[in-house]
Order: sequence, then C-alpha cells, then structure tokens
Amino acid sequence: MRWSALFVALAATALVSCASTPSTASAQSIATAQPTTPVQSTAPATYPVAVDLPAGTYQLDPRHASVLFRIQHGGLAWFTARFDTKAATLALDPADPSRSQLTASVDATSVNTGVLNAQGDRSFDQSIGRALGGSQITFASTAIERTGEHTARITGDLTLNGQTHPATLNATFEGSGRDILRGGNMVLGFSAQGTIDRTQWGVNDWRAFTGSEVQIVIEAELVRG
Repeated sequence: MRWSALFVALAATALVSCASTPSTASAQSIATAQPTTPVQSTAPATYPVAVDLPAGTYQLDPRHASVLFRIQHGGLAWFTARFDTKAATLALDPADPSRSQLTASVDATSVNTGVLNAQGDRSFDQSIGRALGGSQITFASTAIERTGEHTARITGDLTLNGQTHPATLNATFEGSGRDILRGGNMVLGFSAQGTIDRTQWGVNDWRAFTGSEVQIVIEAELVRG
C-alpha cells in the first residue's frame, strides 16, 4: 500500500572544577585560545539502489496479504480485526523510488472480527462496516521518501467514510524473488504500519471501541504483471 513507517537518546556529563576560581583575565585568555570550529552542513543520506528489481506495475496477491487494524476495547485490551477483500497496485521505479506510485483499497464491508452472535451471524462485523461508511476505503500515495536501505515513508490520501485526509505508512521491503507458482514472475514482499485517528474521518460510533487511535498493520506480496 501496506500503512505506514523512531528513537532518540540523551546523555549528560558533569565536570567539577577545582576550588580556586580563575581570574577574569585568565578566563578571557582561555576563551580566546579556543579554536572556532566551522559549522558543516550534513548531506542528505543516500542508499544503494536495488538494481535487480525490474521496473513495472505490480499487483497485490490477495492470497498472500493481510490488512489488520487494532483499536482499544472498553479502555482495556487492543482488539484486532482484518479486511478480507483488498487490492493494491504499485508502479515501481527502482532507480528512483520517490517516483513510484501506490494505490490500495479495502472493502469496508469485508471486516472480519471472528465474532458471531447467538444465531451464528456476523452482525458485529456488519455494524463495524456501516460505521466505516459501508463502501471502499482507498489510499493513493502522494509522496514516497526513503528512510533507510530497505525502508520508506509513504504519504498519501486516505478516503474513509466519505472523507479524504492525509495518512502515513512506514514501509519495509522484506525481499523479492521469482515464483514458478505465479508464472515465474517477480514477486516483492512488503510490510507496513501506520496510525490514524478515526474521529478525523468522522468515524465516531464504534460502540464498545472507546479508543480513537486505530493502528494499521499490512503484510503484502505484489506480483509483476
């Protein structure tokens, strides 16, 4: 689309001076003697290009993909569900990944929680699908930025419940290879994670789900056509 894309360390050292305090003249001479280090600009990071990956259009293999979401239930544990119907297209430019384009979609009515009512029906899934707008949820990339040799930040327009707002996925390239079971075509593997606030898309009525933060987890294999 798969949704996307984290650490800082601080250290401090204390130096204790001797009991005597240097005179003002001494302090000034010491300060004057210290060399001035010019500020150097940092060049943008560059990463090796995976030249063995052929450019072209790749389609999601739905049999080898999962789109999960997690949301807090009743202020307690995190509840996990999936979408059974999904699709994605990646137009890959391996020489310049920033020129690649990703579009993806899931069917909001294909929510699968595994929860059945007393009659064995999936009424809970249906209520979630309605809360999500009861139609297609789509994502279209607007920018792809490499953050490492095998990672990227994908920013795009997420349309959900009839509203469109920006969303970000942090994606990882997991590997590639030709699969004889899929016509000998090149297959790419990706994972992606992202977080959205459901209330920004007007999804306010999720009954037992009290959390507004929705975590998205994607695993995907895409096949070159």
